[in-house]
Amino acid sequence: MNPDLNNERKNSIVNVKEMKCFLGQIQYGSDIRYQEMMNLRDRMVAKIRPLFEENFYNLDRDEKYEMIYKKSLQIYDFLKENKISSDSTDVMKLGVIGGVLGPEKILFTLHTAAFKVSIELWGSDEQVKYWLSIMDSNFVIGTYIQTEIGHGTYVRGLETTATYDKQSKEFIINSPTLTSIKFWPGTGGITANFGIVMAKLVIDGKDYGIQAFVVQLRDFKDHKNMPGIESGDIGKKGGFESHDNGYIKFSNFRIPLFNMLMKNAVVHPDGRFEKTGSELIMYACMLLLRAGLCSFGSTLLSLSTTIAVRYSAVRRQTSNLEGIEPQIMDYQTQQFRIFHSLSSTYSYIFSANYLIKQINKIRNETNNFVSIKPADLSKLHAISAGLKAQSFNTCLRFAQINRLCCGGHGYSAASGLIPIIQEADAGCTYEGDNVVLLLQTARYLLKCAQKGVSPHHQLENWNILAKSDLFNEFKVYFDIYYRFYDEYINEISSKMFVLIKEKGLTEYEAWNECTVQLVDIAKLYISIYVVSCSFASISLNRNSNNQLALSQLLQLFFLYEITEDYAKNLVRLNILNSNEMKENSENLLSLLKKVRINAVVLVDSFNSLDSNLCSALGVYDGNVYQKLFEFAKNSKFNVNNVHESYNRVLKPYFHKKKLRAQL
Repeated sequence: MNPDLNNERKNSIVNVKEMKCFLGQIQYGSDIRYQEMMNLRDRMVAKIRPLFEENFYNLDRDEKYEMIYKKSLQIYDFLKENKISSDSTDVMKLGVIGGVLGPEKILFTLHTAAFKVSIELWGSDEQVKYWLSIMDSNFVIGTYIQTEIGHGTYVRGLETTATYDKQSKEFIINSPTLTSIKFWPGTGGITANFGIVMAKLVIDGKDYGIQAFVVQLRDFKDHKNMPGIESGDIGKKGGFESHDNGYIKFSNFRIPLFNMLMKNAVVHPDGRFEKTGSELIMYACMLLLRAGLCSFGSTLLSLSTTIAVRYSAVRRQTSNLEGIEPQIMDYQTQQFRIFHSLSSTYSYIFSANYLIKQINKIRNETNNFVSIKPADLSKLHAISAGLKAQSFNTCLRFAQINRLCCGGHGYSAASGLIPIIQEADAGCTYEGDNVVLLLQTARYLLKCAQKGVSPHHQLENWNILAKSDLFNEFKVYFDIYYRFYDEYINEISSKMFVLIKEKGLTEYEAWNECTVQLVDIAKLYISIYVVSCSFASISLNRNSNNQLALSQLLQLFFLYEITEDYAKNLVRLNILNSNEMKENSENLLSLLKKVRINAVVLVDSFNSLDSNLCSALGVYDGNVYQKLFEFAKNSKFNVNNVHESYNRVLKPYFHKKKLRAQL
């Protein structure tokens, strides 16, 4: 054990065992469920060799794909042997399967998170029963197919068509243009054999909007494309090397009438179209998916933060006056960066898991969202869209900062930070571009302002929490946020009114003139949700020292946002003056020293195994240099002492030079 890490753990006031259990209860719903999941993870790691031990990040793309495929199937078999459903959202969490796969994703993520969920939410009772039986009796790998080359977030603009043929009672799926070719579906290139295809329903030349269709992509016998379907991998990307993202082109591909999911809309055999439910249900699947992504993003953030904090305790650099190299975590500039990441990690873990709990509660109360109120759905959509955006904005921001905080070694694949950066980068645009999502949140906020209603979610027991002694410590910050929000939304609403009523702009033109401010107000709205969820979660902690450490992190989170993210507008709108801003900045810097005492144990509390991190720099025992050297020696460049390219390229070149010299 590295002595510096050992001392960090000894000197902390945090009870790590209790903090692990506390976070486990937050993430898994109860201590019993948390213990079950950690036990499952440990047994899985004992049986299936983790990627961390496989030299994974020195492999080529084909080798990575094959290894992830094998590991995914091994996980699937392990769960089946232990009679555990692979559909369990708890099991599929990065904290569990990540024990084997690290930050990489199981190949069947979209099968459970989107394909199967879509059938359950959008299919009739008969269809759900039928398709579940198909999945049980065949090895179905499903995906979700929506995005096209020319269309992404704007679903109504999709060009793929599903034209109903009354005579054959079939739908004919077509990609009529280049821009209509489906692009990017995960595992849609070479892995998946089924997909939920989002396409424009056409009957007798009339467009009936976007509907969902179950489509078999590949044959069960030989895995070849079904006739009328052309598909493949889209090529190398900025990350996700172990996963295929596909392109899919449909040419007069026919599917039975039964394959359109008909819980909310029915096409009768004679071609009559009938709405049988609320279109709102179509958004419910996205709520679940985005809430899961918020949890995924916060877990990714916890991995990069753990790596940076542990390495900062191990790494020593630049001697002081006594000739001793201090730990780099002793430098204020290092603390300023990594503790921002640490405070953000806890806040986003708390808010993501509160959102999941909130959505599941409404799902249970509304019969799988069937009777959900439009107002409730609108608010959940606004929160989930904004929180997904801010979760990945934050994850990417600090994954990169944490990489820099690890110096040159942070740039090595051995650091484990590169795949986290790549994943976070992709997360800023998949399942909704973050800027577009924030504007969707802002649209909801404007509507609330026009109606004179509060957009803020009232957390359970908030009235009681707001009377607590703990709340008094944070009241000043909540007051700042709420006053800031009210002033800013009023300013934006007034600007929109002037642009439309006095300057004659259309609503669209006025909206476009305000989009930078609208993104800002959406971020602030989500910040209020995040700090509210964080405070409510911290209030549940009954260990006084642990609650103190968490309270310091929340205060730090407030101060970073006030002095870094929102400073300009807070001063401009006269919410805070320059002296108050200076005082907040000084409070932030003084708080860094207090957080410093508990930093290592606070990241230990995430309960990530070394195999979760896949990092030489973040190993629990702190033996980072040994791990780095082992990784270097395992490079495929080192298989032979003399690389084969020497004989193919360099040796002939030298020989040619030598001959010329002789002439």
